[in-house]
Amino acid sequence: MRECDVRTIAQALAYVTDCNLATVCNMASKKSRPKHEYDRQINIAQKAINWMREMGVDERSTRATDVCRDIDGVRVWARKYEPKD
Repeated sequence: MRECDVRTIAQALAYVTDCNLATVCNMASKKSRPKHEYDRQINIAQKAINWMREMGVDERSTRATDVCRDIDGVRVWARKYEPKD
C-alpha cells in the first residue's frame, strides 16, 4: 500500500501496519539490533494486525497478508528474515 492511496480510516490503519511491518522486517535482517526495540516493534505490529482482523480491515496489498496467513503471528513471520548463522 502506498501513502497516496490512503482515503479511509481502514486504509490508514492498513498503511501504518504495513510501515511497521517493514520496520520489523528491516530490524529482523540485522545481525545486531536493540532487542528491546525489536520486541517493541513486533508487539506494535501484532496489535495492529489484531485490530485489522477485529475491525475487518482488508490486509491485501500490505505485508499483513503474509502475517495473516501465518497463525503464529508477527514474531514467527519476522524469523524468516533473521540472518542464518
